Amino acid sequence: MDFDLMLGLRKHIQVASHRPGRLKLRFGLKIIGNAKVIEYVKENGFAPPKGQDMPGVTKTRFNPLTRSMTMMYDAGVIEPELLHKLFTSNSDEEFETRAHELAQTVDFDLAVFH
Repeated sequence: MDFDLMLGLRKHIQVASHRPGRLKLRFGLKIIGNAKVIEYVKENGFAPPKGQDMPGVTKTRFNPLTRSMTMMYDAGVIEPELLHKLFTSNSDEEFETRAHELAQTVDFDLAVFH
């Protein structure tokens, strides 16, 4: 999955609930039915590309019945407010800025998504 695809699909991701250390996202049907997303998930699950670790993320769980994903994370590594702002961004530019801020904070190379 590439970063441009993530930008295009971000409008179909909604924060269902969030407290420090636990983020639950709900996905619209457009994401679930996207061929590139299906291919990515088959290969990587709901994690960064194989061989890459996302610092601070401790566990992800997907529930296909509710079209939701719960991400458990270390709030000492990932700033909860920054993570929340990423998924509530109002524009592609804001999403991209937040993604780069978050990646820099946890020392993660976003280039793995290109």
